[in-house]
Amino acid sequence: MTREIIFSRSALKQISRIQSERYSVAETAEYQIQLIQEIEVRLMHVGPEEGFREYFRGPWANTRRVMVSGYRVYYTWDKDEKVTVRGLKAPGMK
Repeated sequence: MTREIIFSRSALKQISRIQSERYSVAETAEYQIQLIQEIEVRLMHVGPEEGFREYFRGPWANTRRVMVSGYRVYYTWDKDEKVTVRGLKAPGMK
């Protein structure tokens, strides 16, 4: 059985906002696609109790967190093997 990985609208919006002064628009778009693929691969192999659990209030409450390419990826695990990516933070963001 294959696990379903779902990206929330806000997570996709955060990924689309990734920009680079050093790379062209096409190279940045390629990186965004690669990042989505890396997140999917990482979450395919994560267990329901794996990753750091966030207990705080706010948008990340009751989520789990893993690192992918330096990004903190916040996700929730559903009982029917669905993993929803709720958001991500870039390296260095608080």
